[in-house]
Amino acid sequence: VARLSPALLAVCVTSCFSTQVDPSIGVSFSVKSSRFSGDFEKVTGSSWVGGNSIRSLSNGDAFFPSMLAAIRGAEKSITFETFAFVDAPVTQLFSQALAERARAGVPVKMILDNVGSAKAGKQNVKLMRDAGVELYFYHPINFLRARYSNNRTHRKILVVDGKLAYTGGAGFAHAWTGDAHKVEFWRDNQYEVKGLAVAFFQKAFCENWEELTKEQLQGRAYFPELTRAGKMRIQVLYDDPWNTENPIADSVLTAINASRESLILQQAYFVPNRDFREVIIAAARRGVKVQVMVPNQLVDSKPTRYVSQNYWKELLEEGVRIFQYETSMLHSKLLIADDKLTIIGSGNFDNRSFFINDEMNLCLDSPLFAGEQMAMFERDKGRSREVTLANLKQFLEPSYRRFFSRVIAGQL
Repeated sequence: VARLSPALLAVCVTSCFSTQVDPSIGVSFSVKSSRFSGDFEKVTGSSWVGGNSIRSLSNGDAFFPSMLAAIRGAEKSITFETFAFVDAPVTQLFSQALAERARAGVPVKMILDNVGSAKAGKQNVKLMRDAGVELYFYHPINFLRARYSNNRTHRKILVVDGKLAYTGGAGFAHAWTGDAHKVEFWRDNQYEVKGLAVAFFQKAFCENWEELTKEQLQGRAYFPELTRAGKMRIQVLYDDPWNTENPIADSVLTAINASRESLILQQAYFVPNRDFREVIIAAARRGVKVQVMVPNQLVDSKPTRYVSQNYWKELLEEGVRIFQYETSMLHSKLLIADDKLTIIGSGNFDNRSFFINDEMNLCLDSPLFAGEQMAMFERDKGRSREVTLANLKQFLEPSYRRFFSRVIAGQL
């Protein structure tokens, strides 16, 4: 999450983006209908791309070694974009690996968010730039350009040789190392993708790269001829606040409205505005089994917890089940509708991801992949406590915190 530092908060209160959506979008659809794939394409404006494989990597012990190995094996190009790159032993390893590839003559293009990566470490930045890494910071705070400053890149993109890609919820800091086995190590997922969809990861990176540098990345080093790597169909959705179509918000609304049996939301920052609360409640009222998993008091962005809790009673009264993950900070972003449609990626369930940040999500229409994600969710439930109407008061933060947090709810 783009946490609200004093400087960012100052520009937030003086800037705004449209949050208008059609909460009825997808109401006439059904996730398990034969028409759903085509209907979903019309909503998102993006085509399903076949011929892919996707591998789920749970927690830093799984995803960091895989990503480092991919970087170290790069021969043609590396493109890398993330929100949080914070000086730590693991980020030093990434800095060294990227620098080594740049010294070997591999073009390395890197975008770090200026707010999320404010503590990237001067030595890391110098090491990479001295080695030839082309590193840009996205949108430095400018009090004369409030909307520009409020717009952060929260995309998580790593593409190697134009053929192998990674995305998910993870940033780069000590907290993402380990296996979520104790408080200091966060629970998160990354996903490794091979196949035809990788070109769309690259296009998402290129969009922001061109904005910052005016350079259009082209050629086989970045866009090689891709071959089929599996049978998975994927939609790659990338969004920014200047795009009035809101494909990520619309995809989530459609998934909820089109669910008929079950809906799973595992969300690091669950701050649904009125439109999103209403569609969740409507789903519960038509008999959909709705389960929501949220972080506990360890959440790094306290205001998101305070605001979120203002809505828990309303949701619980409608039959929504809420689980609080207990072992460590929960940072994953997951939606599963009717054991078939899965949405993963960088986007949180809040206004900031839907309407303010640059984000990138993947949509997968696959019972097999959905089943794999549901298994992870069930394991996480084993490390969670259920919030009910009977025990709600045990979980709630002080009322004054929840009250005053409403002031910035639209910016979270």
